[in-house]
Amino acid sequence: MKVVVKKDPRYRVSVPFLKKTATRILEELGAEKNTWLGLVVVGKRKAKQLNQQYRQMDYIPTVLSFPYHEKKKNYLLGEVVLCFPLVRKKAIEENQTLEDAFEELLYHGIGNLLR
Repeated sequence: MKVVVKKDPRYRVSVPFLKKTATRILEELGAEKNTWLGLVVVGKRKAKQLNQQYRQMDYIPTVLSFPYHEKKKNYLLGEVVLCFPLVRKKAIEENQTLEDAFEELLYHGIGNLLR
């Protein structure tokens, strides 16, 4: 499995943590061994823009899933977009660590891609 992470350096979340967590979730949810997944950590403005552009919804989402389902040599499952400020807000409101909030939302986003 391959997980590619893109994030703005101002968002303080560990890329190795995101890769390791996403890989574990893919395995737990039964993804194929040759699965590739993209993870993107963005701010509120970009999250809202993506939601408007691709879902015609006018709000800031915490997590978005974009399926690709491209079956070639490697299976490109899709991309999960996480809005860092809202993930951090969720962690604070629910008395979680930031990592726990990211893990919960990654389960949600990856689960949507595997349905």
